[in-house]
Order: sequence, then C-alpha cells, then structure tokens
Amino acid sequence: MIWISLWTVYLIWGSTYFAIAYVIESMPPLLSMGIRFLIAGILLALLVIARNGKKAFTIPFPEIRTSAIMGFVLLGFGLGNVAVSEKHVPSGVVALIIAALPLWIAIFRTVAKDSPSWRGWIGVLIGFAGVALLMKPGSITSVSGEDSRTVVFSMFMVLLGNIGWALGTYLAPRFPLPKNALVFTAIEMIAGGISLTIAGLIRGERFSDFVDGTALSWFWFWYLVLFGSIIAYTAYQYLVANAPVALTATYAYVNPITAVTLGAVFRHEVITREYAIGGLIILFGVILVVVGERRSESRDAVSEIPAVKDEK
Repeated sequence: MIWISLWTVYLIWGSTYFAIAYVIESMPPLLSMGIRFLIAGILLALLVIARNGKKAFTIPFPEIRTSAIMGFVLLGFGLGNVAVSEKHVPSGVVALIIAALPLWIAIFRTVAKDSPSWRGWIGVLIGFAGVALLMKPGSITSVSGEDSRTVVFSMFMVLLGNIGWALGTYLAPRFPLPKNALVFTAIEMIAGGISLTIAGLIRGERFSDFVDGTALSWFWFWYLVLFGSIIAYTAYQYLVANAPVALTATYAYVNPITAVTLGAVFRHEVITREYAIGGLIILFGVILVVVGERRSESRDAVSEIPAVKDEK
C-alpha cells in the first residue's frame, strides 16, 4: 500500500501543473481554480464526516482560523499565481520553480535563527543559481507567443507565489491546527476556493466564461477536483502516517520530473538548454537541502536518547 500511495503522489501531483495548463486554455484561471477547491473541499469534508461524524469539525476557533489563513496564503495566493502564469509559462518550468520550496523554507529558518546545516546552505546557493538561470530573459520559450518580458514577469509571479507558499508552510506548525489533517485540508481548500473565486471576479472573470469550456478543459478540471485535490492528498497523508519520512520526501524530486516530461511530450513545450540545465541545478540543490535536513534531524534524535548507565 505504501508504494501504491507513493506512485499515486508521484504521478498525480506531478501532473497537476500539466492539467492546469489544459483547464485554463478555455476557462478563466482564477475562477476555475476557485471552484475546483470549493468542490474538492466540500467533498473532502463530507468524506471526513462519513468516516468520523460531524464531531470531527467541532474544533476550537483558532484552529479553524489558522486553516483558513493557510488556504488564503497557500492556495489563494500561491496557486492563484500559478494558474494565471501558466497562460505564458510552460507547465514544467512552473513545477521546477515550485520545487524550490525547500530553499525558501531554509531562508525563513535562518531568519528565525534556526539555520540549516552546511550541506543545506550549499543546496540553497546551488538551487537559487538554477532559479536565476531559468528566469534569465530568453531562457524560456513562451507557450502563448508573448515576448520574453511577459514570460519573465509571469515566472516572477510564480516565484512570489512560491515564497508565500513557503512562508505559510514554515509558519503553519507554529499555530494551532486541527489534529485531523483531512479536516485541516478541507477547511484550507474551502477558504482557498473562496479567495480564488473573489480574486477572479475582481479580475473581471465571469461564471459565463465556463460556457466556452471545451470537453478537454472540463475533463482536466474534474481530474484536478477528484484526483489532484482528494485522492493524491489522501495518499500523501497515508504516507506521512505510515512511510519513512525520507521516502515520502522523494516526491519533491520526482514531481517536477513528471511535470516536465508530460509538458514536453503531450503539450510540446520547448525545453531549451537553460531550461534543462536550470531545472537539473534546482533539483540537485533541493536534494542537498532535504538530505541535509534529514541527517540533521537524525542526529538530533540520537542526541536526545538518554545515555544508558553501566550497572555492572
């Protein structure tokens, strides 16, 4: 079951950027993502209630508030920027920029005087070099035919969204959260869906725009609702509870590879030299950061084991 769950996360989460690209071909980006998360959040809440009863959502208000704020930050701001930017940026490139999440978390840890290991710092520097290469004007070919300035600006928006995602990920454990991770996710999705919907309406998107949605866009929309938002996250939570942490963390390396492969093969996204080299550099930096964290945690765990006295 662990390996089934792991490959579910690999393939489904790695394909979400690819799926978003198809959805926004004929649907408004923010409204489509907003409705996606509203439906997914409600379905997930009903699933939790069916398994644990209504009492599962009888939780203190601070836990509800934190879950909602995470929805606004991670989904509303983070994924909202992704959806709008994929109009111009290849889905594989977006996935690689998002893959740099551990690098930003390492920066936030340093600001909070919880600096990563030397190996982690080397990974941060290498990873950011890869991000800089990706974002260099002319490095990436636009999927919309726009000039390099539009592409760079869109990548910068993804980068800002990723920083917000990293900040939320770093701060979340420091605030009260529901003990049931699926309860947290359901509230987060509903809050994120509301914020994305409001942002879409402010941006000028209309519900009537869905009338022009193609069958292909609708197919990938429901794929994101059912597979990308519910099945993959349930599989991830199973891994968190049952699999070694180091094995679960491998999704951070595999998902971008899945996204780049799908984009290149099925959407004919152009992989330039800078795209390939920058992507590999980012992944190498992320691996160094994550491996450094795992070794540091292992040393800390060993140091906390009380010494056994020799009673002879």
